[in-house]
Amino acid sequence: MTVDVRIHGGRVHLPSGPVTADLLITGERISGIVAPDDATQAKQRIDATGKLVMPGIVDLHAHTRVPGYEYKEDFVTASQAAAAGGITTFIDMPNVEPPTETVKLLADVRKIAERDSLIDWGHFASPSKPEEIAGLAAAGVTGFKMYQVSGGYPHDPRLAMGDPDKIYDAFERIAKTGLPALVHPFSMPIFTHLSERAFAAGKPRNIVTFSEIYTKDVVWSAAVALLIEIQRQTGVRLHTVHTHSSESLRLIREAKAEGLRVTAAVDPKYFHLTHKDLAEQGARAIPGGFVTEDAKRLAVIWQAVNDGTIDIIDSDHAPHTLKDLERMEADPWTGPFGAPHYDHELSLMLTDVHTGKLSLGRLVQLFSEGSAKILGIYPKKGALLVGSDADVVVVDEKREVVPSDEKMYSKVKWTPYRGRRFVGAPVLTMLRGTVIAKDGVVTGRPGYGRYVAGVPQHSRTQE
Repeated sequence: MTVDVRIHGGRVHLPSGPVTADLLITGERISGIVAPDDATQAKQRIDATGKLVMPGIVDLHAHTRVPGYEYKEDFVTASQAAAAGGITTFIDMPNVEPPTETVKLLADVRKIAERDSLIDWGHFASPSKPEEIAGLAAAGVTGFKMYQVSGGYPHDPRLAMGDPDKIYDAFERIAKTGLPALVHPFSMPIFTHLSERAFAAGKPRNIVTFSEIYTKDVVWSAAVALLIEIQRQTGVRLHTVHTHSSESLRLIREAKAEGLRVTAAVDPKYFHLTHKDLAEQGARAIPGGFVTEDAKRLAVIWQAVNDGTIDIIDSDHAPHTLKDLERMEADPWTGPFGAPHYDHELSLMLTDVHTGKLSLGRLVQLFSEGSAKILGIYPKKGALLVGSDADVVVVDEKREVVPSDEKMYSKVKWTPYRGRRFVGAPVLTMLRGTVIAKDGVVTGRPGYGRYVAGVPQHSRTQE
């Protein structure tokens, strides 16, 4: 027997853990996992000696900025950055222009991505027009993304759904589709109140004050408490993003123990960018945390990452230009914030493995397996098993990486991690049996990516 590709010499990370084995690929799928001395021949051999072979990353939090904000990023540049960083599937967000609220607008986004994306992709639509939810599900939308936060872009007030009755109605409708309901939890009334109180006390309207209020625990946990109670009534598949506050994590941990259908994600900026970064980098590092809470907040997040309260690490790859960030510096309450993460997110987290904060097996669960399960596409994606898509990342765990603005694939050409020293890097990324990046050079072609449609997962029992 001859296969198309044999990745040999590496430690292959299976769901049960790493094994010394060779990965066989036929067409777009994994066709075998064999001992290194197995005699199977291959048309192409890829040497992974001394390296880790892991599943491609499945990211549930991409902002390609398409349509409407292509000057920040687009499907080509976002997927190039993703490929370079070991991401083989991403799901895009609806806060674009016009925002994805209808079946027609979903179709418009799909046309662009089908032409431009190098990697597999999906799209979360907004449930802000409840009458469109059933139609969007029938059209194959990957899931739904709700924002409780409002203000200036990217927190589009047209998509804000903070009122409990609106959330309840949307959750009921989404529950019927069996698709996930992602929510950016945030109590705008509390945030506004705390902001006004800070200004009245003489605090400046700057990024430090903004960061202190934005990361205040109650702003997030009050919202999560409401979401969990409405989930309890509707049975929706609730997935909270930006889950970093200690009380939010306590509530989610308790909801899971109760058997509620609740999952959670945290993104790197909440536990890798601190008040120190904010002081040194300004708006590049927002929200950044604040000095009196950082140590406690970070310890709680790491506990949740390691004990399973947090199901996945997503990127919130959210590029803005440096010119955009000047507006954020001038007025954080109306200016845009967010950072590009795809180029270096894997190296960032591999460094945490290197320093002992995280196990390699847990990293794979957080980056690949957990995300694929939330989408209902595991083990087609998110695993290296016979029959899985051949989405593979070969990692050199010893390679040092020092991010710089100039070497970014992301269109905005800056990173909040410039000058840091990371240990561990992807050296090859393969999507469905085709190499799309090698040694930091992207070789994939626009249009190779395929759409990831939503997979309904209905609850069998509901209290």
